[in-house]
Amino acid sequence: MNTHSANAPERSLPLEQARRLILKQLDELGLRANLRTLGADILCVQASLLTADSKEAARGAGKGLLAAAEVGALYEALEHYLSDNLPPASFHRQPFSYFASHPHFASDDAVNLLVQKQQGSIVCRTYRSLVDDQPFSYPLALTCPRYNEFPLQDDPTDLRALRRYSSNNGTAIGASYDEALLHALNESIERDALSVFLLNHFYYQRPHSLRRIDPSQLSPDARAYWRELSLQLKGEVILLDISSEFCATTCLAFINSPCAMPTVYGTGTSLTPNHAAWRALTELAQLKRLEAEPPLHAYLLNAQRHLAQFPRLLRCLQFNTDHLLGQPVEWVNLQGSPQPMPLSEQIAHLVKDLAKHGLVSGVCTLFKSHLGTALVNVVVPGLERFFLVSTGNIVVPHRRGRDLCGSPEAVAV
Repeated sequence: MNTHSANAPERSLPLEQARRLILKQLDELGLRANLRTLGADILCVQASLLTADSKEAARGAGKGLLAAAEVGALYEALEHYLSDNLPPASFHRQPFSYFASHPHFASDDAVNLLVQKQQGSIVCRTYRSLVDDQPFSYPLALTCPRYNEFPLQDDPTDLRALRRYSSNNGTAIGASYDEALLHALNESIERDALSVFLLNHFYYQRPHSLRRIDPSQLSPDARAYWRELSLQLKGEVILLDISSEFCATTCLAFINSPCAMPTVYGTGTSLTPNHAAWRALTELAQLKRLEAEPPLHAYLLNAQRHLAQFPRLLRCLQFNTDHLLGQPVEWVNLQGSPQPMPLSEQIAHLVKDLAKHGLVSGVCTLFKSHLGTALVNVVVPGLERFFLVSTGNIVVPHRRGRDLCGSPEAVAV
């Protein structure tokens, strides 16, 4: 769920109303929440959802200032709970020939990897095209990593090669359907932009200018947060514009300081550029608070071990800031950010822009309650999945990444 200190251009309800709604939603599902705050002014909130017998059912984390971080953590925890408890009745099967002949998947290398040498059918969800409202199927194994570990007993599909490209990217929850859908679309665009950035700067290591954002041009609350973040983390916070060809702005934030572990960074995407910067800054703060915690620390060490024999992939994971800041710099600013549009207009704008670039977005509603809470999954076949290298997965650039970086090469060495 999108949360902001003062103005959230992607939120459908005022913060306090959203808090009341999520607490009521949890109560109706028989869940209660425990909140844990890490840090002070620059903080992260963790939420644990407990069942009636006090067993932990899911966790989530929230970012931003305290009230917003608490609400965000509650919504994310519910997103994880619902995503792990979807009924098999919502699935169906499609023959592999469906994907081989469907125009939506011509440039989706992950789907093509699944289709190769397979016979029979694949378990899918149904998506509604946001371009023409027509239904289409998409493989569950690519959007639900948990399914790869616990497939249906009668599913004979060989999912081993697919696991490394499976991601819950584009799964988002909101206090309303439009809020969830907008968040999911922005996240899909964000991960694509991050993928291309990692390919350009670390995988291919070709000279590529950094579009560095002048902090003095940020909105007052983002500028104040940037300043406080620099003080508390004892390093210079670097904010970049890593936007691709799409109309939304994608920002990336990191600390310019030596680090023995893989560098953590924050990203954010929005049609409101200053909000994209805000989201990147608050996500950086969240991850810097969490990296000292055992789960994330162990996760980063494990990812590093998985990629130890693949130098180019390891560079992408480690995110060496000295190498990055040795690139030519182009200073940009986010001044003159457009006024936020209604959520439905933002959605229409993103969908139209993706379609203009030959990409069809589709949505599957995973949960919707009478209170308005909604969980959706968005897929945009053809967007780049290379960002999964940051999870320690041994991945190669797909067609879009290779084309944008001007290389036919796809071997991870």
